[in-house]
Amino acid sequence: MAAAAAIGRRIVRARRSLVNDRRFMTSFVLLSLVSGLTVGLGKVVTTLYALQLGASPFQIGIVSAMESVGMILVTVPAGFLIARYGARPIYFAASMGPLLVNLLMPFSASWLALALGRWVIGLCIPFRMVSMNSAFLERLRGERETRGGWYRGSLTAGLSILGPAAAAFLAARGNVTIGFLLVSVLFGLMALFSLSFLPSRDVVPLDDAQPGFLAEVTALLRDPNIADTCIVEFLNAATSALFGTFIILLALALPPLSEQDGIRLMLVQGATATIMLFVAGTLVRRLSRNAGYVVGLVLGSFALLAFGFGGDFAALALGAVLLSAGAAIVHLINVRVLAGLPGGKSKVAGLYNLASMTGSSAGALGGGLMTKILPLQTMFLLWLPILLAGAAAVGLIRRRHPSHLAASEA
Repeated sequence: MAAAAAIGRRIVRARRSLVNDRRFMTSFVLLSLVSGLTVGLGKVVTTLYALQLGASPFQIGIVSAMESVGMILVTVPAGFLIARYGARPIYFAASMGPLLVNLLMPFSASWLALALGRWVIGLCIPFRMVSMNSAFLERLRGERETRGGWYRGSLTAGLSILGPAAAAFLAARGNVTIGFLLVSVLFGLMALFSLSFLPSRDVVPLDDAQPGFLAEVTALLRDPNIADTCIVEFLNAATSALFGTFIILLALALPPLSEQDGIRLMLVQGATATIMLFVAGTLVRRLSRNAGYVVGLVLGSFALLAFGFGGDFAALALGAVLLSAGAAIVHLINVRVLAGLPGGKSKVAGLYNLASMTGSSAGALGGGLMTKILPLQTMFLLWLPILLAGAAAVGLIRRRHPSHLAASEA
């Protein structure tokens, strides 16, 4: 009887765990989807509004990059604050900043004001991103690692599909500024919804004997798995940022393509990335870490060639598909590595998001600077040797630490 009762209790606990896991994943994917829609709408509406103000490609690149610059300043500290106070209160408080800033954006009279607004938003977004990323990574141990793309997949669906689609709807009706109001409302709704399921504290309690902030960051980066993953994510994000920042401008530079074609290309890229992130987890799990990175590099390289030599919508759409597929594979490999690390995830998530943000900033700023002296298509072609050089550097670093990285190769 005692054995049967113990078995019954284990079954009940397992069922409760399954229900809680499903509830968390459902709520998380919904929040991530709306978050992507909100950020995607905000980015595209800002770009369209900047065009209305007469901003140049270089100035639009600066506007886009300023959000990433703001993120860089606080992403790592965000991970440490979340480790101490929990994801739930930090996420709620960080949603208030973008809510207020987007209410003021339609009153901007120049691209500089838009850049300042995106920078302030960038100071708030890392606290939201790291809160979600750390909570998600904690759920991916064991067999759940095949869900590694669900967070970015739902985020990308909103960021690259729903957001641009909403922006296109508003732009077609000549009412871009109302998009800022919609973004503000969505930030408020997300803040309230997050209170229902995000964890109030990190899984690992704070140890008063821990080293200082800089010492702990240095110790984390000395782990070859963490450092290697962050470098790869930097390259991945920088290359993806070229597409997100300049694809509308590239479409405008290739008659008879138009602004609407640029938005449609963003939809193609977002749809491909979403599908890959949701369905490719099991397939990518069979790839070694090296093989996954090589596949992602090859796909990304061909995408840059398509952007550099393509002259019609079909060629650019092919490049968008290749780029998003390669980026998705790289992300799935990276998440698999991070989910397998011991301990809490908020600090590691902060470093990983910092790599992503600095990469996005480098891609937008670097691309913007190149457009000052080069045509847009040449800029994409020139990025290819930069990407290959970065990949070669990663390969050299990995050869110096083969024993530390061996556990993550399978």
